[in-house]
Amino acid sequence: MMKIIPTEHQEQNIVIKYCELKKIPVFHIPNGSYKSFTARIKSKQEGLKPGVPDLMIPLAKNIYHGLFIEMKRLKGGNVSEHQKQWIELLNKQGYKALVCYGSGEAIKEIESYCKK
Repeated sequence: MMKIIPTEHQEQNIVIKYCELKKIPVFHIPNGSYKSFTARIKSKQEGLKPGVPDLMIPLAKNIYHGLFIEMKRLKGGNVSEHQKQWIELLNKQGYKALVCYGSGEAIKEIESYCKK
């Protein structure tokens, strides 16, 4: 029997619902969504940048200014060069930024971050 692996979208929905239940502020940065050519141009003019992580939790904890999470599906998700560059930049600027494979890993990271 073949096991179905949830999509990145499904995994991210679980994380959002978790944060809402726990009253953890979170928002999505819509970089990876598919847009028409006109919408892509408009978004780029408005400051949309490739590689910015999917989720931001705007809570300062301990040494960090906030938490950024790049969501990937449990298996098969690749991290782009733009994503690696943004994660490195954000970490150097005092944020915690990381890649999470699946909702379980993301929720574990959020729980750990919020306990600090």
